[in-house]
Amino acid sequence: MTADTAADLLAIGAVTAHAVVPWVLRQRRSPDGLRRYDRATMLLALCAAAATVAGTGPLTGASGETAPTVDTLWPPPLAGGLPWGPAVALGAAAAGAVLPWAAALCSGRALRRRAARPGTGRPGRMVNAAHLVGCAAAEEVLWRLACPVSLVAVGAPPVPAVALSLTGFCLLHPPQTGWRSLPYLAVAALLFTVAASLGGVVAAVFAHTANNTVLACFTTVPRRAASAEPPVREVPHLPEPTAWD
Repeated sequence: MTADTAADLLAIGAVTAHAVVPWVLRQRRSPDGLRRYDRATMLLALCAAAATVAGTGPLTGASGETAPTVDTLWPPPLAGGLPWGPAVALGAAAAGAVLPWAAALCSGRALRRRAARPGTGRPGRMVNAAHLVGCAAAEEVLWRLACPVSLVAVGAPPVPAVALSLTGFCLLHPPQTGWRSLPYLAVAALLFTVAASLGGVVAAVFAHTANNTVLACFTTVPRRAASAEPPVREVPHLPEPTAWD
């Protein structure tokens, strides 16, 4: 086994560990589960990114063909692979922000502004925002960069590698949001993947962050109750299990 292969396997191991984290936290019923998930995600993303950059290189198969690398399978992680990368990133952010509104509209519900938790001052809001952005970026590094690139580097075909990344990402969230959120998660994962394929991982991070921001600031309610009731006093990290029926 070469050093490059070992590094790619380490990246796959970090992604696999991340897939297990939310299920372990659910089993243990951690009182601070969301914060622990965020921190574990960011730590594993750093490990996976370092391993991917160190390990992914030109690999020659038995047929003599060179396997895709991080620059050929996927756009570079810190910039769009196309001249219009910044425009793609902005468009991805807009699409990520619109997705919850479109899902609410399709489900016959409406989004309503959440009220901030009592006692949450500016420092607390800044910490929450940092966790939201950091976790979104870390998930994209793990599932839109490290997972497909490392799988292809060790010999997996690109399409199954991307499909496995999509599936793994969707299965992260049912421990917190319930299985009914899977259709929404599948659409969101597809959006993030398209953004990454067109504008690099940064575009996917923009889309993911915008999407999570809307979900953190708004909740879904029946349309007739949207203007009759006061804001809901909770700030969940992800959509409620029954939000996208």
